[in-house]
Amino acid sequence: MIPTSIVVCGGGNGSHATVASAGRFENIQVNVFTRKPQDWKQEIVGLTKGSPWESLGNFVGKINKVSNNPQDFAGAKLWIIGGPAHVHHEILQKIAPYVTKDSFVGTLYAQGGFEWMCRSVFGDRIRTDNITYFGLYNIPWLCKIFKYGESVRIIGPKTKLQCALSNLNRKEELFLLLENMFQIPVLQAPNFLTLTLTPSNQIIHPARVYAVFRNWDGKQVYQPSEVPTFYEDFDDFSAYMLQILDDEIQAIKREIIKRYPHFNLDLIIPIKERIIQQYGDQVKDRSNLKTVFRTNAGYATIQIPTKPVQGGVQLNTEARIFWEDIPYGLCILKDLSEMLGLQTPGTDKMIEWHQKFMNKEYIQNSRLNRNLLKETGAPSKYGLDTLEKVLGLQEVSSQNPKL
Repeated sequence: MIPTSIVVCGGGNGSHATVASAGRFENIQVNVFTRKPQDWKQEIVGLTKGSPWESLGNFVGKINKVSNNPQDFAGAKLWIIGGPAHVHHEILQKIAPYVTKDSFVGTLYAQGGFEWMCRSVFGDRIRTDNITYFGLYNIPWLCKIFKYGESVRIIGPKTKLQCALSNLNRKEELFLLLENMFQIPVLQAPNFLTLTLTPSNQIIHPARVYAVFRNWDGKQVYQPSEVPTFYEDFDDFSAYMLQILDDEIQAIKREIIKRYPHFNLDLIIPIKERIIQQYGDQVKDRSNLKTVFRTNAGYATIQIPTKPVQGGVQLNTEARIFWEDIPYGLCILKDLSEMLGLQTPGTDKMIEWHQKFMNKEYIQNSRLNRNLLKETGAPSKYGLDTLEKVLGLQEVSSQNPKL
């Protein structure tokens, strides 16, 4: 039997875990497209100790080829992006010329408007070349690189995956392949907007980082021991800020359903319920939002990103918790809220605080800065400037340029 050729794009945590998982099987040929091919070994070890999969032992995923040239992988059946949302568009543009007819193109985590990116990059080829794009409701596991290009810790696997795809006629073929890769059941998500509005990193990270560093002046240096963990030390104020952001996502959902009752957004459930649903028995104390985070084994040991400086560490403002979660998370929510006429004081506050350390002004006077749209994942960037266009109920102008 000829193995199915897949390409894992990017060198992040999820990419490492995908290689470790899928590369275990003889019927899947795993390739890696990365900027740093010289740093990758021919095998990636998935370390399962301390996870619910510990009894399975470590995963050892074999790699067929590693390259920084996507042409080396022309003809692959499936391309899957493991990097953060703010690099998805760039990666799609690089691989597009080598994505052949009848291929699948997707992402481990479709936050950030992945559907809009794919339509922008592939255009008519989606129809003429039968290219099917897809995205997962959330990443299959919480994971963390242990040694770049060699090993990854698989901490908290999900009990099920949900996937949105552009061509439902190919659902069975795609889901079978994804289940082989991840060894987790895959169900269909109703639409891509569900994935974009999922209450996850784009509200968890800003709320927590703000709660810990809200008085930081950008200069203060900390000792590593002074920086709490991301989740195990989750406190009341972090939960308070997160609840505000979650309530604003739920307000977006309610307003859309009010206008279009038949549009399915059922999967956009409150953050506390979603975590319990996704992690199941790994959450030991379900009393409130704070305890759900503190006692979730799937969130154990994760650190807030810092960088070493003279005398200690500082918050790493170059990390994806800034450059993914603000322009490709909260700015999307802000754009949708403006279309719907909703006030978002919590979202505004989070964008305003984070952008100070990014030398950006994504919002000005509580309104989205249209001059910076191109640097965000906001739907208006793609010509989707009304709710009807976002929902696919109104045609988008053909004048909308490819980005």
